[in-house]
Formats: sequence, structure tokens, C-alpha cells
Amino acid sequence: MWQIEITDAHLGQQEPWLRDPLQLAVVNHASNVTGTLAPLAEVADAAQRAGALLLVDAAQTAGVVPLDMIALGIDLLAFTGHKGLLGPPGTGGLVLGAAVEARQLEPLVRGGTGSRSESEEQPEDLPDRFESGTPNGAGIAGLGAGIRHVLARGVESARAHEIALTRQLLNGLRRLPGVHVYGPEDPARRTAVVSCTVAGRPVSEVGLQLDEEYGILCRVGLHCAPAAHRTIGTFPGGTVRLAPGASTTAEEIDATLRAMQELAAR
Repeated sequence: MWQIEITDAHLGQQEPWLRDPLQLAVVNHASNVTGTLAPLAEVADAAQRAGALLLVDAAQTAGVVPLDMIALGIDLLAFTGHKGLLGPPGTGGLVLGAAVEARQLEPLVRGGTGSRSESEEQPEDLPDRFESGTPNGAGIAGLGAGIRHVLARGVESARAHEIALTRQLLNGLRRLPGVHVYGPEDPARRTAVVSCTVAGRPVSEVGLQLDEEYGILCRVGLHCAPAAHRTIGTFPGGTVRLAPGASTTAEEIDATLRAMQELAAR
């Protein structure tokens, strides 16, 4: 297993960046630091030429960015429930495409499925093969409610809402002296995750003041992604990460921009 930062220079090449032998290529659909969307079609094509299955981590995009596994050539899709799908923490799933045989994948945990109590072996049937122990029933019910809400609203509608808010936030932040914004300028090439820094100010201080003085929640630091921060030059301090969501309004974005303007001017 190895990791690579995919850039435009890699795409279009024969796959010198995919080393043989390769069984599985794994890519984040979107960065949780800069919001950058990966070019899935190109990555899928390169993985296919290398003879590898493609696993897409859709933690940042499930429920807010349209995803067609067949059209994009995705073999496995992992997702979490507590973000765009509006479910509770501790929920998520793995979707197996038609090209994936369940027996190719070994369970990480075995035992306690309850469906084959007479057997000492892990069940072969899905989803039991990969769901040992007592299921998180309350969490799954919450995830189901979140997904129903997402489907009723429509993923395309959620995407349009986030693009509009992201454009408003990016345009406002980029006009503020001393504020540096990371990631693509085009909101259509990213999710509604916006990282920024304020010159001369520790991100922890900015985050604390946003919370205590303005009632604005954000996350600061390295966001469990030190390699991403090394790539954009914000290691070890990290960034201030703002993330508009389904219930965020344009008025709240304006309030955030006014707060950032005041903090940057201090």
C-alpha cells in the first residue's frame, strides 16, 4: 500500500505513478482540508489500465456531490454517515460494485454475527460477512432518516446550495487583507470546505475568537491530515476551516465575513 499526491502532471501519462503490481488504487473524492475534488474519471482510467480496482473515499461528498459508480468506473465506494448524509457519528458503509467479488475482501473483525450461530466460520453472505458484532441500530436508523431527507431534497439541489455559499465565502475572504485562502478558486471544482489563515495570527486564536465573540464554529489545526497541510505549506500550524452545510444561509456567510474582517484588522 502506498500513497501519492495526484497532480495534473500525473494525469494523461501512461501511469508511471501507478507501480506494478497494483491491486487497489484508493483516492479521496474530495480533500477535507482544501475541498478539492479529485478527477475521478481520469484516476479510474489510470487504475483500470494498471489492472487495479478503484476505491473512492466519499466521506466528504456523499449526499452533496452526485456520484454514479458505474459511469465513473468506481469499484468500491466508502462513505461516512455524519457529514453530507446528515446521519449520526459512528455510521457509514462500503458499497461493492459489480466487478468486486465479496470473497476477495477479508473481514477485519470476525465473529458475533448471529446469523450462522451453528458455524465456527464467518458467514459468506452479505452483509453479514463484514458486519461482526451487534449492529449500531440507533445509528443506522438515524442515518436512514438523514438519507431520506437528502433524497427528498435532491443531491443536485444540495450541490447547488453549497456551490452558491462557497462562492460567496471565497469571494469575501479573498478580498480581506491578510487572509490567505487555500484550494481551487472555482467553487465547482471543490466542496464547501474552505481553509484559510490570517497573517500573523495563530489559527487556534482565530478559531477561539470566532467561537467566543461571534458564535461561529469552525475547526482549526491539521484536521487529521498532516500530509495535506505539508502539501499546501500550512504544516505544522494548520488552517482555520469553515464548512457551510445544508442549513447554512447566505446571511450567516455574510456574518462570518464581517467577523473575519474584524479579526484580520486587529
